[in-house]
Amino acid sequence: MSIFETPPSQRQYHSSIYSAPNVGGGGPSSSLNPVYPDLPTELRSSSRNSYTGGSSSAYLTDGRSLQPFAVVPSGPESGIPQTPKPVSSTDNLGPVPRAARTINEFLTTEARYPQLDDIVSQGQSSDYDLPRSSAWEPFQRTALHTIPDSIFEQYNRATSHTMMGLFAGLQQAWITVDNRLYLWDYTTQGSFQGYEAQPNNITAVRLLSPKPGVFVDDVNYVLVIATTVDIFLLGVQAVPNARGGRDVTLFETKMSVPTKGLGVSVIEGSKKTGRIFFGGRGDNDIYEFTYQAEEKWFYGRCGKICQTSGGVSSFAPRIPLPFLSGPKDTEYIVQMVMDDTRNLLYTLSSKSAIRAFHVKGGTAFSLSITHSFSHTLANIRVMIGNTPLLEPKTPIVSISPVTSQEARRTHLIATTTTGCRLYMSAVASEYGFGGSESAPTSMQVIHVRFPPSTGPTLTPTRRAKVFAPGYFFCFVDKPEAVDELFLSAPDSGRIAILAEGTSRATLIETGMSVNLDSRVEAVELISVPFAASKGPNGFGNEPAVQYDLPPTEVAILTNSGVHIIKRRRLIEVFDAAIRYGMTSSPIGVEGEARNFFEKYGRAEGCASSLAVACGASTETVNQSQARTTDVEVSEFARKFFIDYGGRPRAENVYDASALPSLDSVKVSGRAEGLALYISRIVRSIWKAQMVVEVPSVVGVASYHSGVPVEKLLSIQEQLVRLSAFLQNNRSFINGLSGAESLMGLGSRVEEVAQQAEHRMLHALVTLVGNMIEGISFVLFMLDDKLGDIILSLPDNQKEEAKKVTYAGLFTSDSGAALAKELVTAIVNRNIAAGLNVDTIADALRRRCGSFCSADDVVVFKAIEQVRRAKTDGDPDNRNRLLRESLRLFEETAASLTMENLRDTLIEYRSLNYYPGSVQLALTVARESDRGNEALGFLADGAAPTDPRAHFHARREECYQLVFEVLDELDSKFGQSPEMQDGMPTPATRLRNETWQLIYTSDDEVFHNTLYDWLHRRGLSDRLLEVDSPYVLGYLQRRSSESLDHYDLLWQYHARRENFYGAAEVLHKLAQSDFDLPLERRLEFLSRAKGFCGSYGPMGIRQKMNELSHTLQEELDVAVIQDDVLRRVKEDGRINSSKKEKLIKELDSNLLTLSDLFNRFADPYGYMDICLAIFQGADYRGAGEIKKCWEQLISSIHSDAEASGQGHPYELVADNIRRLGHRFNNSEYIFPPNDLVQLLEIYAYEHQRDVGAPTWVVDCLLEAGIPAETVLRILDEMYWRDEVPFQGTVRRRLVRDAAYVAEKWFTHSVRRGGEALGKKEFVRGVLEGLSRVTSDNDDRLRIMGILEEIRRRMG
Repeated sequence: MSIFETPPSQRQYHSSIYSAPNVGGGGPSSSLNPVYPDLPTELRSSSRNSYTGGSSSAYLTDGRSLQPFAVVPSGPESGIPQTPKPVSSTDNLGPVPRAARTINEFLTTEARYPQLDDIVSQGQSSDYDLPRSSAWEPFQRTALHTIPDSIFEQYNRATSHTMMGLFAGLQQAWITVDNRLYLWDYTTQGSFQGYEAQPNNITAVRLLSPKPGVFVDDVNYVLVIATTVDIFLLGVQAVPNARGGRDVTLFETKMSVPTKGLGVSVIEGSKKTGRIFFGGRGDNDIYEFTYQAEEKWFYGRCGKICQTSGGVSSFAPRIPLPFLSGPKDTEYIVQMVMDDTRNLLYTLSSKSAIRAFHVKGGTAFSLSITHSFSHTLANIRVMIGNTPLLEPKTPIVSISPVTSQEARRTHLIATTTTGCRLYMSAVASEYGFGGSESAPTSMQVIHVRFPPSTGPTLTPTRRAKVFAPGYFFCFVDKPEAVDELFLSAPDSGRIAILAEGTSRATLIETGMSVNLDSRVEAVELISVPFAASKGPNGFGNEPAVQYDLPPTEVAILTNSGVHIIKRRRLIEVFDAAIRYGMTSSPIGVEGEARNFFEKYGRAEGCASSLAVACGASTETVNQSQARTTDVEVSEFARKFFIDYGGRPRAENVYDASALPSLDSVKVSGRAEGLALYISRIVRSIWKAQMVVEVPSVVGVASYHSGVPVEKLLSIQEQLVRLSAFLQNNRSFINGLSGAESLMGLGSRVEEVAQQAEHRMLHALVTLVGNMIEGISFVLFMLDDKLGDIILSLPDNQKEEAKKVTYAGLFTSDSGAALAKELVTAIVNRNIAAGLNVDTIADALRRRCGSFCSADDVVVFKAIEQVRRAKTDGDPDNRNRLLRESLRLFEETAASLTMENLRDTLIEYRSLNYYPGSVQLALTVARESDRGNEALGFLADGAAPTDPRAHFHARREECYQLVFEVLDELDSKFGQSPEMQDGMPTPATRLRNETWQLIYTSDDEVFHNTLYDWLHRRGLSDRLLEVDSPYVLGYLQRRSSESLDHYDLLWQYHARRENFYGAAEVLHKLAQSDFDLPLERRLEFLSRAKGFCGSYGPMGIRQKMNELSHTLQEELDVAVIQDDVLRRVKEDGRINSSKKEKLIKELDSNLLTLSDLFNRFADPYGYMDICLAIFQGADYRGAGEIKKCWEQLISSIHSDAEASGQGHPYELVADNIRRLGHRFNNSEYIFPPNDLVQLLEIYAYEHQRDVGAPTWVVDCLLEAGIPAETVLRILDEMYWRDEVPFQGTVRRRLVRDAAYVAEKWFTHSVRRGGEALGKKEFVRGVLEGLSRVTSDNDDRLRIMGILEEIRRRMG
């Protein structure tokens, strides 16, 4: 029962006493033999164990013997199956976190784009899409750079041999004319230079990466030149110039080795290690050109090693022996390609044999695989059977490596003369596939890609090359010595749709033909190799990176010039389709748009439409190219985005009455397209670190942007265009147009779907704004010395700055908190440099307003006031500045962080501004919980799971700062004198002002926390002196759980003379469940009784009287309980463990009379206490009471005999006298009729001739029974003639009657007239006894008494 509930009167518990309390186990005894009480089990001997009567029934009705109910746990640790938790909902997410979650989901989906191994599974394929319109073609020729006339002049001077090629890394083309090498910048047709310093005809040229540490850092490349007699190296320095090209300088290295007789025609090298390999038409061996910076004992600066033959032939010059074999029989290397990701060097021989060499480190070289063309054809026949396109007479013309970044299983792509591509795998073991650490042991064809079945024929293919992620360049030999180019590329958009659906991903390619009208001499990749991810998964997802990476460009050198072929991205295809539809398409612009949407889906279609409508660049990262700005094209793209996006729909809704959740709604293509477009714009920075630490040799690290500034500007520009588009078209886009979008909907389900659409679009729009300002903020920091800003942060925040990503900065609470710290660091740094706060703040607000709000500006101004106060020596000015800073801080209290508040209070305390410290902390606490949720939280019990708990926790943090202020104030000025020269000292005034501010606060939550703080410090007495309206409520709330607060509560009432309130609290405290001894409960009841006797207002007086009556009843019961406790402590019959348990029960909560009787007094034979219980319960069962007296006398007699100390009658007489005084007011509990008879029988049967003959009547008279009452009872006993008073034994009654009459007479003479009314009764009794007594002495004694009565009383 709660201590605040009004308890029923104790009298209600007495009903159990009225229902025949079992005192001794039966009715009145007909025997006068001694009766002993039944003892509890632990006190009984073995001979009485079978006894079932007596008080045992009290235990049967106790109720505690029943089996208690089991408490079934309901938490997760109970082992009981719980209700399944619902799928995580986004209902509790704000717009920005929800949008961030969406972006993450789209990025994850695009990262699941299937790897090449899943697309080209074992088998064959030949699916091509050959568009009829150039608008849908996968590539476009963007430029044709003709060969300069000066090069043709040199070409015409050739006498025996000439070759042409490209140095893609240098943006240069080259040509050899006999022994001369000429280079030129093919984009400008300038920068012409030649190398003519050697006399031999050049047979091969290759530009490679140098070994690290061999040349100076200015040498970017090595140019490997093979002639008819040797092979040598030139150092190449390539420096970017203002024209967009490179200035190339060649350096002699003096490194050459002889190659006479080898006919070197193929050179390859490793970019990773700088090793150089070459081979020639003279044999099928591979040689390595070794070179180093310095000579060693056994090696010069350069050398030649034949890696495929041992012995002397590795170093000796090769002498051709044409008479041993004809040129048709000699197998030689026609191509070498290096895969640095797997450390594999592949070679293709003139007989279409493929070999793989494991090249690891600086010297390792081993042959791993030799795969002949016959083996290749055998693999194919087993897999797909015979085909005329793959026969011994259709050799392999080229091989292209597939890096481990692109595929795990596929290693190589070989192209035959019929245009078939053979996807090959180099297997390391039967359990896995070769990687960079293990050499493969076998090779097999896993997929055959046939040329298109219709359209251009690819026979005979003269040259081919495959670039990542599958761009196929196939050059077909045509009459008149010209080549036709067939191009194909994976249709990544359609492959992604298949992969996300239920169908297995297959290779779908879009192809086209280009008539070059010239002979191809070289084809090289001039852009960065494509890679959408760092691993096979997602590697080929071109649409995902179309706004992030530059388009892939390939240069094709022919005898007429350099053709630049660029991969067209999906946005360019869509842009061209719109233009084609606007001009010459038979199905029109809408038909072309629908084709695009049907082919790539609504999401991709809307994303592309949005990109074109926003003027997204077709060369996003190439700033030299123009953006798509055609107004008409943009307007059509806008129309398609709005009209073709579809509508949101609720999936799996079968019951019209059941509304779907917002999370289950499938949003429209517009919403998905917008999310897709945003994710692609920011994908490169989303997980990138904002700051990168660069270690320094001097020990002080420097910090730089984790993303290039150009990239940030490009992304921001795209986001700005997108934001402007969404803002301008808000009213036309369903989901952004507000409540209007809900008009005209047919059902409530459709309304819910539209709400989900709006929620997503709103979140994405909000995120776009955040990202624009976030990038502006980063750019602002870069302009303002990012390194100095980071170094000024504390160490923990510095670590956060190094870890935070752009996604975290844009969307997370921690990112927002870090941004605020960075803003503070920027402002502090500029203030220290002498700049004005307004200047800095205005600059921040112009560029990134959300990162520097109006509140932030006010805070900075307040900080400036505090800094000025610290340096101002005038106390008045200092106080004025501090008050002004306090005013400014209070204006922005709602936005102040705990760190800012804590730092500010430290500054205030250093300036002894303690009142301001307290006021600011209390203001921040109040503003952090304007709805006063914390007060409701406390009033409802302060459950930890209450959603309002965080409001209370926030305010608690502020209050702890207040207590720190008070602690410092006390420790700093606690020992200072209070008065000086009759006036309060400054320290006293400061303390008084601070405490006065605290006591007058109207923050009830603070007062509760303050009082707890005072209690913990042992200053609870202050609460009795505080005149605050919150003390009483606090004490009442805390008293339910704290005895100290309960004790303070009644004192609080008593000091304010609310005696009734104090009595009520004491009454409840006495009945409470606190661990209180019985003695204190008696004290509380006594105090409460005393307060009820004090003065009380007229309206309360009646309640005080009623409470006083209740208290008196409970006090009587408590006194009995105290008697029981004392008796139990003194009872030697009870063993120690049982006694400890009984004492614990008795010396705690107040018990009822029923419990005291049934559980303690009666079972343990405390008959005098049983009588007291009868009196307290107003019980009048004469038989039970008489039985109790019999047991009492019997037990006293037994105890006296057992102890052997004195006569038993003396103890009986003493107890009769004591109990007579205690129960004298109750004739039912102290019945004279029964007691006189019991004592007379006891004296005769057990104490005959022991002690004074009149001890019975003496003790009865001394116990307070009137003499005339005793005389009457003796007279009645005489005339009843009952056992044992029969015959001569009756003389005992006569003598006791005569003695009582004498006592009555003596007392009556002293009382005078008061006894006259009873003399006739006494005279009649004596006269009757005198007539029947047979003893002469007794008769004479009675007659003498009668004579005295007549003489003295008449």
